Amino acid sequence: MKELYQREALQRKLLYNKLQEMRGNIRVFCRCRHDNRVSCSLEFPNDQEVRLPDGRKMKFDRVFNPHTSQEEVFEDTKPIITSCVDGYNVCILAYGQTGSGKTFTMQGNHQQPGVNIRSIQELLRICQERDNIFFTLKASMVEIYNDTIQDILSHDVNQLELRSQGNKIHLPGLTEMLVENLDDINEIMDLGEQNRSVASTKMNSTSSRSHLIFMITVEGQDKASGAVSTGTLTLCDLAGSERVSKSEAQGQRLTEAAAINKSLSSLGQVFTALRTGQLHIPYRNSKLTHILQPSLGGDAKACLFVAVSPDEAHLSETSSTLQFGSNARHVALGQAKKNVREKGPSTAWNAQEGKSRGSRR
Repeated sequence: MKELYQREALQRKLLYNKLQEMRGNIRVFCRCRHDNRVSCSLEFPNDQEVRLPDGRKMKFDRVFNPHTSQEEVFEDTKPIITSCVDGYNVCILAYGQTGSGKTFTMQGNHQQPGVNIRSIQELLRICQERDNIFFTLKASMVEIYNDTIQDILSHDVNQLELRSQGNKIHLPGLTEMLVENLDDINEIMDLGEQNRSVASTKMNSTSSRSHLIFMITVEGQDKASGAVSTGTLTLCDLAGSERVSKSEAQGQRLTEAAAINKSLSSLGQVFTALRTGQLHIPYRNSKLTHILQPSLGGDAKACLFVAVSPDEAHLSETSSTLQFGSNARHVALGQAKKNVREKGPSTAWNAQEGKSRGSRR
């Protein structure tokens, strides 16, 4: 009976996921940080629910307790990565209070790589398996710091102007680097991290002071038909929301905190407008939401990680983060569109162009 129940539960989950994909719903995962210095104030009745001390339950597409490994977290993310190789735009975001483990989930470390590295490894693996298609992968990385967009793969960390036409955005002058193997990715990640704005606050000694957006463009040309597919994987490690009264930010740190909180508030307004079906979606209220417009405007598949702290002292922020994620679950972006054109210029030329750009490293 137990085996039958588990089989039935798995079948229901697969059907539910298929329905969510058809509707274009944002998949929302909740992850609680592991912290052996404190006892966990949250409970996890099953892999889809989290219970707060006041008895409230929040439901998500997947809940990861503090003991979940990086491998297990990525396993539920993996299916959406395949869509990028098929020509869909895919966006993965991490949201939460500063110090809640977003950067560990997204970037991890050399011993325990996060979603970013694992996603690109999966892209490379899938591309190598498909012998009938020639793939070119290019990477770019920007940070949004004090509501300005900065190219952190350029030598001088150039400030970029964002231009848009409809749901499409352009960043003239953005540095792109060719990706052929994992060494390329590690080199790009290291360069980006060296240039990223990091400062110290009372709450988190390595608190990221900017939103980090890592973009991988995957172009595939079918060797037989000449059809060209283009998918973009956008990996976004959002800066941590924080209460100034707790972080005791002053001067420049206070200005940064205000910019971070304003942009995260704008993201919440966009989700609210999408969820309630408003005619006007306020993408242009901040550079963050403007640059994410292609990912949230109905042309992409999106996944949101909400990261929370187990510490009882942070229950107020935890509750707010969980509510944000719960609201995002009801956002329907519409069915994603596949980006395929029948014929295009030889990708080999594009690959050569990418090599020349990559040489600027």
